[in-house]
Amino acid sequence: MRLAAVAVSLLSSIALVPATLAQSQDEPAPAPTAAPPSPPAATPSAPSPSPTQPPSATAPAPTPPEAAPAPPEAPPAPPPAPTEPGAIRLLSTLESVCIPAAHGQDPGGLAKAAGYRKSGDNYVLKQAGYQFTILPQGSNPNQCHVDILGPVDPESPAKPLVVALHNWAVLSHDWTLYRNDKNVSGASEFTTRSWENSANGQSEGLVLTTIRKADGSPSQRGGDTSEMIYSVTKSAS
Repeated sequence: MRLAAVAVSLLSSIALVPATLAQSQDEPAPAPTAAPPSPPAATPSAPSPSPTQPPSATAPAPTPPEAAPAPPEAPPAPPPAPTEPGAIRLLSTLESVCIPAAHGQDPGGLAKAAGYRKSGDNYVLKQAGYQFTILPQGSNPNQCHVDILGPVDPESPAKPLVVALHNWAVLSHDWTLYRNDKNVSGASEFTTRSWENSANGQSEGLVLTTIRKADGSPSQRGGDTSEMIYSVTKSAS
């Protein structure tokens, strides 16, 4: 009887084992534990504006430095004074006799003070190579006529006189060269230079004409004949 009871107990234990295994296999596996959610991705923030430049403004272009003012131009150098004796005498006659005489002063007194001597109605001055003759004003008190007999210049008629008058008129007194020409009329050739100026209510003119024969040879043996005329006209007020 005891052996039968032990056998029944063992059989009961063996029968329970498959049931237990079946129960363990039929139970569902525990659900996996979910991983904690990841933190949201950080949104990149806008860069901080530069402390020297606002984010919505464009930096102004640098102002270029102002150019330094150009230095004033130096005035032109005065022309050299003439050194040829006839040119020196002609300029002296123009300034000390002709200009003041045409403006109303006594031509005779001016001519004497300049070294001229009276010869008939004229005033004459002779020096080496030249003879200057101041003609009477006549009915033209606003003019001064000077005849010149001088040496022949091989380059151009009365070249030293022309250069001296041109420098005086254009370079020293800002006059305008009006004529510079040569023409033949009849038996004579005329080489003419003239200058003009209008200022201070008056118009001034200066002319130098050299007269030669039509073929270009001197009008007198060994010498050229020229005439200088200075004139002034008051402008109508």
